[in-house]
Amino acid sequence: MGIRVQLSKWGNSLGLRVPRDVAAQTGLTEGSAVDIEARDDGSIIIRKAKRRYTLEELVAGMTPDKAHPSLIDDEPMGCEFPNEES
Repeated sequence: MGIRVQLSKWGNSLGLRVPRDVAAQTGLTEGSAVDIEARDDGSIIIRKAKRRYTLEELVAGMTPDKAHPSLIDDEPMGCEFPNEES
């Protein structure tokens, strides 16, 4: 059974306080992002959001030793070009 908490008015929205034990168990801290999903059956799912990296962050870690070897462009093998007749 889960922990019962009460919603509070927060501007034009409702706020939900996450109990300390639940926050610690899930790794949530102040400023953490969560994803909220409403289900048709009236349930609400709250999940810790996964980190989203920017392209700049991903490219910053690139080094020549991590680069993929040169790519080879194979000849078409099937219907890669749907408007052309096979």
